[in-house]
Amino acid sequence: MKILFLLSSAEIGFWLAECTHPFWHLTERGHEVHFASPSGGKASFAAMSDPYSEGSWEANDIVSKGFLSDKALVAKLDTTIAFEDVRPENYDAVHVVGGGGAAVDLYPNEQVARILEHFWATEKVVGAICHGAIALANNPSRVAGRRATGFSREEDAEVEKVYGKDFIPNFPQSVMEKAGMNFVHVEPWGLRVVIDGKLITGQNQQSASEYAIALTHVLAGKSPVLHG
Repeated sequence: MKILFLLSSAEIGFWLAECTHPFWHLTERGHEVHFASPSGGKASFAAMSDPYSEGSWEANDIVSKGFLSDKALVAKLDTTIAFEDVRPENYDAVHVVGGGGAAVDLYPNEQVARILEHFWATEKVVGAICHGAIALANNPSRVAGRRATGFSREEDAEVEKVYGKDFIPNFPQSVMEKAGMNFVHVEPWGLRVVIDGKLITGQNQQSASEYAIALTHVLAGKSPVLHG
């Protein structure tokens, strides 16, 4: 299957683990991943998400370290497809990567709305994590009443202590609730993944691997895990 990853082009960047963990799990299962961003070309990740940066919040992220060690993979982040050139009919699923940048240029965004509308209309798999979940609100008629998670307002308040008050123009929880979504979450930095039909959402970067595994299971139409 072909999976489309939507990344932010904003200066604040996307969160690396929310790209690399799903990339790893999906490609490990033989899926093909393409990267796209609002402007196309280079999409930059947040410095704090770089496991090699000073003061990184992800210093122990071996998945991201592995991704960054492969020049061919890093080159994919430098050559993303511009949203206006995306043909969503060529993909079986979409994953919206989080990070503060998503709340800057992935909502409101008419091109994101166009792309996601195809996946809703054709009942394909839609996934989003952390701040990336805000992109779901571009199609309010499709998401009203749906159950989902994302970066909570309480978590954003914690991040404001580092980046400053209102470091992003929109907050996922507030926007998603206004769009009529049933927003659920756990404590800040806790793990939460929500599956509502073919919609899969993850709360934060800590949930990246659990989210990615859930995404692969929904794509496969079954889970290999047996209970009892």
